Parts: sequence; C-alpha cells; structure tokens
Amino acid sequence: MHKLHSARAALRITILVLLCGAGSVMGAAVSHAAVDTDLRAGVFMDADAVGIGAGVLTPVTRDNRWYFNPNMEVAAGSRENIVTMNGDFHYDIPQRSSVSVWMGGGPAVLVTDPNDRPAHTDLGLNLLTGVGGTQGSVRPFAQLKGVVADQGQVVLQGGVRF
Repeated sequence: MHKLHSARAALRITILVLLCGAGSVMGAAVSHAAVDTDLRAGVFMDADAVGIGAGVLTPVTRDNRWYFNPNMEVAAGSRENIVTMNGDFHYDIPQRSSVSVWMGGGPAVLVTDPNDRPAHTDLGLNLLTGVGGTQGSVRPFAQLKGVVADQGQVVLQGGVRF
C-alpha cells in the first residue's frame, strides 16, 4: 500500500513540474509572432479516459508546411490516469481553402497510473492526422492520434489555436 501512495505522490509531482514547464514554454512562445498556442480536450479510447492539454505550434519551414507542435495532456479515467508529453511534427497538405489538413508524428512519453498497479512510464511514437481552420484569431481543430507503445492509446481530440 505504501508503494501505491508513493507512486501516486510521484505522479502528482511529475504532473505539477510538467504543467509548470509547459506554462513557461507557452508563455515564452506567445511572445513570438509566428508561434500559436493550442488548448485541447479529448477522449483516450483505450483507457476510457477524458483528457485536457495544451501545446504550441510553430512553423519550421519558410513555406509554412512543416510544423513543430510540442504538447502535453493529462487524462483521468475510471481505470487509470495518464500524462503524455509529445514532440509532434506535422506536414500541412496543400489546400485551396480556409481549412488545413495535416499528417504527422513524433516521440511520446506516457506516464500511466492504473488504479490497481504502480505507475508506469512508457516511450512511444505518435501517428496523427487532423483538420483545422486557418483564418481568424481563434481557429478550431480536430485530430486523431494513435500512440504506438506498450501502453498504446487512440486519442480523438478537438481544440482551438490562437
């Protein structure tokens, strides 16, 4: 029982440190004109959990087709809680409209805290596709993400970028 409480305390500390770090990165990123911030919510289907998260979106090429989108998510479910830290890149498929379609991937770190076992850290690979608005100061988006890992996940997300 003591190990379970220690694992949960360690997870809470990890979440707090990550949230502070993500807030610092996003605060610095907002001051740069080419960088967008995003807020997201989603369903972690394999864990039967609901999550929230945030990230930054910055172009890495002059033609604004390749983007770096580091983000973090925290999900709570009846069977387990999950924290993910992601270093996603995606490519915007050229469109002639006010909608962007993308595909991408990147490394992921998942910290899973099941109700009946100790917390577990897992490294994985995100594979994602999405669609989002390109015009206006607040732009909605939707994304489907698969996390290839020992404790893999399928995540359906929606959010806004600003």
